[in-house]
Amino acid sequence: MLANKRAALGDISNAGALVPAGFEKATSLALPVPGQPANVRITRQAAARQRLLEQQQQLQQQQHQELQGAEPMAVDTNLDPMDESDPQQCSTYVKDIYSYLREREQGYRVSPQFMQTQRDINHTMRGILVDWLVEVAEEYRLEAETLHLSVNYIDRFLSYVPVARSKLQLVGVACMLIASKYEEIHPPAVDEFVYISDNTYKREEILGMEGTILNRLMFELSVATAKGFLNRYLKAAKAGECDATTMMLCQYLCELTLQEYSFLKYSPSEIAASALHLALHTMRLPAWSPVLEHAAGYTADQLRACVAEMLGVFRKAEQNSLQAVREKYSHAKFLCVSMLAPPLTPP
Repeated sequence: MLANKRAALGDISNAGALVPAGFEKATSLALPVPGQPANVRITRQAAARQRLLEQQQQLQQQQHQELQGAEPMAVDTNLDPMDESDPQQCSTYVKDIYSYLREREQGYRVSPQFMQTQRDINHTMRGILVDWLVEVAEEYRLEAETLHLSVNYIDRFLSYVPVARSKLQLVGVACMLIASKYEEIHPPAVDEFVYISDNTYKREEILGMEGTILNRLMFELSVATAKGFLNRYLKAAKAGECDATTMMLCQYLCELTLQEYSFLKYSPSEIAASALHLALHTMRLPAWSPVLEHAAGYTADQLRACVAEMLGVFRKAEQNSLQAVREKYSHAKFLCVSMLAPPLTPP
């Protein structure tokens, strides 16, 4: 697979083969319940429907009280009552944090037309680079946030600086090195990135590119990513019986969008909300509740375009030439969520 990626990148073809950090593939998925869709477990579905019914009854009561002139009964949107005793959860000002991130995400967005300023590379090469970085992140067991940060740094740098195709992989390696230093407790050493690129670039070249990228980004490394917003939205979804499979499916959908240049027109918070919306729909769970709408700040109608495009990426993942994300999430460690069948219709 990596040979095909390097061929498409032209001069990047000098990069060496990567040995993926493998996990043993699950040979089969859980057997479906007779008479029910394959992705559904009856207990979770019933609990979620009960939760949705209670919320609908709350809303009906609220509307009735408003008509009668009484004080309206608010839907409970407090997500942090259990975290008040844990200072690391920042429950006192977590809402302010995410409000600030929603404001700041606009400042770090990249123009969806930035590839027009590049003469030697295109969006296909970008996708191949991101696909390779997914495997690098798996090889060194980096956090998902590190991967999201790496892609953000790459896009922001490419939107400012024309890059030759022979240096595109160097940009990707340097951006992942920066993101690793920012996010990881024990980031890989520079020599590890020299090795993973099959000595295509020397240690001094990687460090030089690291300095160039940091200066061009003006050391603005604290950015809002879809993974960061997803953590908050998943907390709201747990009230609706969102289980580990649904949570992992959200992460899979978010990572699928990283290599898709067309998703730059959506903000990270919108991508995260759309991934959760589509994941809940895929698992036959109530797709968008008042609690989720409050936590995400998006209505189902506002997410419609992003969800539809994400569903298209989900459906074509099996036939896509870029398979790193799909193979990663086909392992038992990630609950084999990439093997789930996408829904036939959007939510």
